[in-house]
Formats: sequence, C-alpha cells, structure tokens
Amino acid sequence: MNIDYALEKLKDDRTYTRNDLIEILCKDNKELNDATFRWMLYNMQLHNRLFRVGYDEYTTSQQHVLPEYRPLYTEDVLKVEKLLEEKYPGLTFVMFESVILNEFLNHQIAQNTVYVQVEKDLSIYIFDVLKQELGGMVLYKPNRAEFSKYWARGCVVVLELISQSPLSSSQPHEIMMEKMLVDIISDKSIEATYSPSELPEMFKNIRKNYRVDAKKMNRYAGRRGKAKIIEEYMRG
Repeated sequence: MNIDYALEKLKDDRTYTRNDLIEILCKDNKELNDATFRWMLYNMQLHNRLFRVGYDEYTTSQQHVLPEYRPLYTEDVLKVEKLLEEKYPGLTFVMFESVILNEFLNHQIAQNTVYVQVEKDLSIYIFDVLKQELGGMVLYKPNRAEFSKYWARGCVVVLELISQSPLSSSQPHEIMMEKMLVDIISDKSIEATYSPSELPEMFKNIRKNYRVDAKKMNRYAGRRGKAKIIEEYMRG
C-alpha cells in the first residue's frame, strides 16, 4: 500500500490514534503487518503528510496541529505567585483561578477564586503565611460545603499538590491543561465554581483548540481515581 493511497482513507478534520490508523488501513490490506505500518507512519510524518499533535494523536492537516495551552492569569494570581516566589524561591506550587475556565464555558464565572496547590508537607504552613500576608479570606482544603459557606470575594484557596501532577518545566507555576482537566472534576471546591452540566461542551472546546497529552493526563487521572470519567469526556 503506497502512502498516497493510505492518505485517501483519512479525513483532514479529525485526529486518529495508532489503533484508528491500523483499523482503517487494514480494511484494504489484510496483510499489513506491524513493521510495514510503522514504516508508513514514519514516512508520512517525515514527508509532512501526517502530523503528531499529542500522545497517540495524529492528523493529516498541519493547520490542525494545535497549540499548547498557556493560562492567561489575572493580577489576583500574579500577586500571590510573586509573593511566594520572593519569600520561598525553591517552593513547588501551581496556580489556578476559576475565571480561566471562562474561555471554555457558556455561562461565565463572574466571581474569581484563586487556588494555590502546594507540596503536601508545606501546604498548611503556606496557608498560614498567605492568611497573614494577604489579610483576606484564605481557605485550606475546603470541601464543597465549607467552600460554599465561607467563600468571599477575593478568596484564595490552598490545596495540596497531588503527587504525579503534570508540571511544566519552563513555567513551573502555571497549570498545565492535562492537570487542569483532571483537577476541575476532582476537587470539590473547584467544581463548585462552575456548572458540571457544562463539562461535555468544555472538554469538546478544549479538544478542538488545544493539544492534550493523553498519556500524561491519563496517568494523573488514574492517580486521582478519575481515569474512567476523563476517558468518557475526552471521547465525548
């Protein structure tokens, strides 16, 4: 089977996994073996006829090579981030805020909540520091009921940074998309800031506009016990 004939079987407006490609190509070539498939996959990428857009995700159109997500933080986040960086330059922490979800939601989040995810052994200490430094409402690992009861404008929430969290090597305090997708359905205080009924459309918008490393995300989702539901939303 030549490359041009193989590409005729693929559409420009979708992505394919390796299993998708094997299934499609084997329909017309029952003798296609693993070595031949790997050769075809390599050559299609070498000649820019097929593009890898994520872990086990390929597309035939370069315009569908999606960008990596970078959160656009408000001054609320940057203020907390700067404070922690200056006082504790070696501290491992990740910033999130509820309003960055507005890019993907139909019903916009009006009141912002800032989240600081800090390495477990230091999270309670950082909570005390922020409470003293910010002089505002700071909550520590609230459940949904506590969040709803005590939340106030300008609220900052301190959470423990879960082990195996996907972390950016270049921007260590920015939340990665693979982490954010798991966190928004795992942490009850985050879930309280948006309507869960919007999750299917949210995941659809994200899949359409940003690159997502499925392997990285699924590993973290498994760590948080959300692998099955993440798979459902991503398959959507």
